[in-house]
Amino acid sequence: MQIFRSWSAPVLLAGLLGALLVGRAQAFSYVMVSDQHLVDSSPLVLRAQVLEALAPVRGPAGIESPYALQLQQQFKGPPLPRIVHLALPGGVLGSGFGEQHFAIPTLHKGQTLLLFAELRGDGILQAEQLTLGLFFKQQHQGLSYFTRVLDSGKDHGQGRNAKFHQPRDAERFETWLQAAVAGRADDAADYFLDAKALQLPQAKFNLLLGGNGNAVRWFQFDSNTALNWVSTAAGQVGMVQDEFAMITAAANALTNDAGSKLTVTHSGGTIAAPDTHCNDGTSDGHSVLWNDPLNAIPGSYSCANGGVLANGGPCFFTTSTMSNGLPYNEAFEGRIQVQDGVACYFDGDTGKNGAEVMVHEMGHVVGLAHSCGDTQSGSCASATAAEQIATMRATAFGDGRGAALKPDDQAALALVYPAAAGILFANGFE
Repeated sequence: MQIFRSWSAPVLLAGLLGALLVGRAQAFSYVMVSDQHLVDSSPLVLRAQVLEALAPVRGPAGIESPYALQLQQQFKGPPLPRIVHLALPGGVLGSGFGEQHFAIPTLHKGQTLLLFAELRGDGILQAEQLTLGLFFKQQHQGLSYFTRVLDSGKDHGQGRNAKFHQPRDAERFETWLQAAVAGRADDAADYFLDAKALQLPQAKFNLLLGGNGNAVRWFQFDSNTALNWVSTAAGQVGMVQDEFAMITAAANALTNDAGSKLTVTHSGGTIAAPDTHCNDGTSDGHSVLWNDPLNAIPGSYSCANGGVLANGGPCFFTTSTMSNGLPYNEAFEGRIQVQDGVACYFDGDTGKNGAEVMVHEMGHVVGLAHSCGDTQSGSCASATAAEQIATMRATAFGDGRGAALKPDDQAALALVYPAAAGILFANGFE
């Protein structure tokens, strides 16, 4: 019997196995914002060089990776010292515990950043709207330009603000920034570059994996132990539709998939405040935090301008554990953080937009990669029909599907969590 009837064996091996082995277990969801909105909403705008990557630590919202930066130029905000520190979510502690945020890049000494940021109470910088506010300076054949690393994010904007995905000429963009901060920006200013026409190389940065390049898997499903979601009791501010029902719909979609063995539940349980997270090797619960109470996503979602909708990921052990012939890092705790201000988006299509975001994020938490639409999975234009319509595609649909799983999503779940034990052969048969 062929395992994935809608796929040929070569597609299974090159597309699905290749994606899983690079450990793509988490992304964040967003609606692309304009540069003017980034300037207006960010207390600080600066260019800096990475001096050093410091050891990951426990931060206010979970494990984070700190970096020492040398300030080169400040465009906005109160004057900063010459050496500043930036914290990005995720990392692996010396104890062996890790927290994975796949869409967050790992920085390296010598990289030059253009950073839209805010200053935390402890004096640490955080990137505004996560990696929407983080640009890398690149050089190509004498041309300097800024580009983001957003391959692993999921853009729910359906083409809104699409031009802001493009790279920016460094000199022209900084000139525009100075004018924008002073309130004199030219709306018609053109500092964008056509990456394809100029044959600009794809930005390549190491992304946080499970400590050893493995994907993340929940082994508790093998013993029928449920991954039960709770959420902060207050709910999402401004909602018309039932946001708690969106968690239930996503959990039910994963549990009710006939071809895989997962038990994901939402009994309606709530917590008064955020629980501890990744603090030891046992689970304190799997929680959806409404309104981003820990400010894990700096800034706020704007109904008019967009921004990050949600972010989250699993805590895991960095030792390798085998399942069906593949190595994984075992997950033990999950969290999804929903940005403040997203009610206008989640309410869309009688709440189905919110349910689609929730099941996509849960899909990453349980170990699924994008079916297509980012660098590692490839363009959706050249993907199979099944990959193009998958809910785990890198761009959202907003087509009323809600928490539905499609054949490609189900095929991925069947590989990681097969409904029945079996041996996977290279030809795709068992």
